[in-house]
Amino acid sequence: MDSYIEKIRADSPTLNELTFLNHASTGPLHGKTAKAMQEYLDFWKQFDFTEAKNKKEESRALFAKLTNAKKEEITFTSDVTQGTNIALNVMNYDKNSNIVCYWNDYVSQVYSALFLQKTKGVEYRTVQDRNGIILPEDFAEKIDKNTKIVLISHVQWLNGFKADVKEIAKIAHENDAKIVVDTIQSTGVMKNDVRDWDVDFLACGVAKWLLGPNQTGFFFMKEELVDEYYPPFAGYQGTDYGNIEAPYWDVNKLEFLQTIDKFSISNTGNMMYHVAYAGMKIIDDYGIENVEKRILDLTDYLIGKLEEMPDKTFLTPLEKDFRSGIINVKLKNSIELAKKLSTRKIVVSSRYGGLRISPHFYNSQEDIDILTKEMKLLLD
Repeated sequence: MDSYIEKIRADSPTLNELTFLNHASTGPLHGKTAKAMQEYLDFWKQFDFTEAKNKKEESRALFAKLTNAKKEEITFTSDVTQGTNIALNVMNYDKNSNIVCYWNDYVSQVYSALFLQKTKGVEYRTVQDRNGIILPEDFAEKIDKNTKIVLISHVQWLNGFKADVKEIAKIAHENDAKIVVDTIQSTGVMKNDVRDWDVDFLACGVAKWLLGPNQTGFFFMKEELVDEYYPPFAGYQGTDYGNIEAPYWDVNKLEFLQTIDKFSISNTGNMMYHVAYAGMKIIDDYGIENVEKRILDLTDYLIGKLEEMPDKTFLTPLEKDFRSGIINVKLKNSIELAKKLSTRKIVVSSRYGGLRISPHFYNSQEDIDILTKEMKLLLD
């Protein structure tokens, strides 16, 4: 184990207490994020938030780096759901319009599609999987010239399947449709590249693999689309409200900013992004390519250990091209097994009838050995 990982582990209050393998749920507390929280409290005590405001802008730039976007294409949101709904609501729909989404994608994606069907009469077309595998050609069967928008998670939250976003985006664009990708289970795990993928919108939160707090997220929109779309919601964060020390809002007219921030509708606080930056910096300092390689090596090792378990069924497709940081394996009474592991200070999740295990780059083979040893004891 290299010195950087040793330092991250030693400084983490959570990792000093638990064998934590649950990053697909909520990330643990690290020393850097705990320090950032205390820094913000000190700013609050002095009532000087200048540094926190600057750090919020730095977090925007760092997220842009992690997704290969321009800083000018990133704005702040509370979570993935808000970003997805911005994208869906800038579109114009008519009686022939349809929306395409994987049928068992994360519920905020699916519900957004169902809401458009219910409120605007947009036809909702579902894409089925093949034993957990989602193929571009199955999207191609559903997408046509009346498709307005395509929804897909880069990595599926239930089984960790990694979709071919680039090919799905190509199919969407060939039919003049736009694509929204949810990367909350991907950014911070593996390389993201909005340029290579050629996606129109991206929504992400930081509370999982990016090691930040809840209710903190980012939204990407292609630079050339920012001027094309009008904000679907009005909020003062999306306007130029001038000098707060003098009369500043013009309540006689509504004029939005000319930047992507015109789509910002909620007051996303400086504190959360001050902490979020610290979490993302842990990833960036190690290097996303190094993070991805180490996570895939750890999941290789995990799969090998799980193969030794009795009566197991992998819900995760095991082909390396389809894999991410999530392994879901169905065992006897996985729900109770997750609860029993928790009492032994081993944190995983029960999802979809299986045990979902999600190590990060600073986890170790020893962590996996602890998990699988206890699993065998509990399954005997």
